[in-house]
Amino acid sequence: MPIDRSTQPTAGTTRRTFLARTAGIGALVTAGAVVAPTLGAAPWAGAQAGDSELTDAAFASFATPYELAAVQAYLLALRSGQLDATWTDRARQFQMNHQATADTLTTLLGDEDPAPRADADLVEQLTGSIGGAGSQEAVLGVLAGLEETLAATHLSAVPLLRDPITGRTVAQVVATESQQAALLGIDSGATFEELTPAEASDEGGIPLSDAPDAGDSTGETTTTAAN
Repeated sequence: MPIDRSTQPTAGTTRRTFLARTAGIGALVTAGAVVAPTLGAAPWAGAQAGDSELTDAAFASFATPYELAAVQAYLLALRSGQLDATWTDRARQFQMNHQATADTLTTLLGDEDPAPRADADLVEQLTGSIGGAGSQEAVLGVLAGLEETLAATHLSAVPLLRDPITGRTVAQVVATESQQAALLGIDSGATFEELTPAEASDEGGIPLSDAPDAGDSTGETTTTAAN
């Protein structure tokens, strides 16, 4: 599927904006709005010119807390009392997928990097969104928006990662999270057209300019086998 890259990215999306919009997803779904990614800026918006590479360790340090936050999001969904038996089973599987991704990314961290933790701000926002969701459809809408955002974030990193094996592994994560987003979207009220875009876009993700040492060309690269 071709990647849609804008030659002139829109204004930079900040982490604060991402968190604020995530918090509003549950309310939008409850009100009957269509679930769709709401972050319009290219993920690398705000990065300096020449930032063309991303080390494994830098990306892992950046992305792992968000994957761990997704693990917490599914725990919140499972405890919400809103999911039926089918979606309880799926939520557990999706949660395991995010934990497996976090575990894989953790192996890319440097020896001196601290043990990753779930992003506290994102967990707080998801706690409010899922806690305020009054139906299964609303809960699934929150999770669909999260999956879309994470998939776009990983997709934006693929061409920047130095190691091709890591890049292929991250591309597989993109595929998995995109599929999860589609399944969630189907049962949260999204239309077929919204769930099957002609092009895969890396817009809508968390900006990679937040990653530590993004574009740094020094340091060793660690590889991991593709799943």
